[in-house]
Amino acid sequence: MKSFSLIRGFTLIELAVVLAITAILLSQAVPMFTAWSSNVQIRTATESIQDALQLARAEALRRNRSVMFWLSSPATPPQADWLVGCWSPVGAGVQPEAPGDCPGPGSPPAGTPVAFNWIQRQLASDQQTTQPQLTITPPGATYVTFNSLGMVANPDGSAPITQIDIAIPTMPVATARPLRVLVSSGEIRMCDPALTLANDPRGCQ
Repeated sequence: MKSFSLIRGFTLIELAVVLAITAILLSQAVPMFTAWSSNVQIRTATESIQDALQLARAEALRRNRSVMFWLSSPATPPQADWLVGCWSPVGAGVQPEAPGDCPGPGSPPAGTPVAFNWIQRQLASDQQTTQPQLTITPPGATYVTFNSLGMVANPDGSAPITQIDIAIPTMPVATARPLRVLVSSGEIRMCDPALTLANDPRGCQ
C-alpha cells in the first residue's frame, strides 16, 4: 500500500508575517551596525594619531634631534591626516636637509612648513576614516615637536598640540564613543572622555 506525503505551501498571511518580522529585525540591526562601524572609524583614527605621536617621539630619541608630528588635513574641521618628520631650523628653512638625513618619499604636500622633511605620512582616506573629525587644543595648533630628549618643545616657540578629540558630530550621543589623545611633556595617552580616571584607567581625568 502506497503512502503519500502532503506538500503544503505558505499562505499569504504567513508570508506577510515573516516579512514583517524580518523588517522589524532589520530596522533594529541597521542602526546598530551603523553606530558600530562609525565607532570603529573613531578608534582607528585615534590609534593612528597616537601611533604617529609615539613614532615622532621615538624618532627624536633615535636621531638625537627634533622631530615633529603635524596634522596636515586641509579640511575644516580637520580629519586624521598627519605627517611625521624632522624639524630643521637651519637657515630658517632655506637650507634643506642633507640627502638621506631625514628621508621621505616624494615631495611634502602644499602647506607643509618649509623647514620640514617628512619620514612617514598617513591620510584618513587611506584607512577609511574620513568621517571622524578632530578638535585640537589649543585652538589653531597644528603640530607638536619632540626634542632629542623626547620632550615636547616646538623650536619656533609656538604652542604645541596638547589634546586631540576625535568624534563624529552627526552620531547620536547615546551611541557615539568619542576618544581623546593627550600629549603632556613626553607622555602620549589615549583616553575616553566619558570615563573618569579615578574610576577607570581608560578615563581622561
